[in-house]
Amino acid sequence: MRQPPRPGGGDGRLLLLPLLLLLLRAGSRAEPADTTPGANSSVVVDFMPTSSWNISSELDKDYFLTLDEPMNNITTTLGQTAELHCKVSGNPPPTVRWLKNDAPVVQEPRRISFRATSYGSRLRIRNLDTTDTGYFQCVATNGRKTVSTTGVLFVKFGTLSPLKLFELKIAQVTLDKVLSRISRIGRDPWDLQVQLLCCINH
Repeated sequence: MRQPPRPGGGDGRLLLLPLLLLLLRAGSRAEPADTTPGANSSVVVDFMPTSSWNISSELDKDYFLTLDEPMNNITTTLGQTAELHCKVSGNPPPTVRWLKNDAPVVQEPRRISFRATSYGSRLRIRNLDTTDTGYFQCVATNGRKTVSTTGVLFVKFGTLSPLKLFELKIAQVTLDKVLSRISRIGRDPWDLQVQLLCCINH
């Protein structure tokens, strides 16, 4: 006579069946994973350029170079002092080169000098001569950008002082006397010398 199966006994496959059903139901509720090749790499590729572009744009905001004011033009006279100003600002701070008629400005001790200032750079020329006349250009660069501006320095013969005018008037009167005496004397060199000495002494 066949004995009834004992609790917990019998075929183990009957016990595994409910467990498998539970696993299948849980799997049916889960969203399928995206197995498309390269799906994750596309996110990274899209993110990295966006991130680097944002970082770069933020850094670029800190870099600038601006011409704050055009260079001044100067008209002056012999012997005076002229100053040309290059007004620029930037980050990093720019370096400035000075040119005269497209050639580098050469410094001369105690006469021509240029130096950096809080607003950019300054060129100073003392004891001006007419040869200092020309087009002066400053070129500023900070590695990110370059700006330039040009000014004109014109050195002319100045007006004479009252003392110089008086001296010239005396010289002109003396010359007129000499010419008048010469026109009345003969061709004798001795007489010419005597007349000239007479005019000079008087």
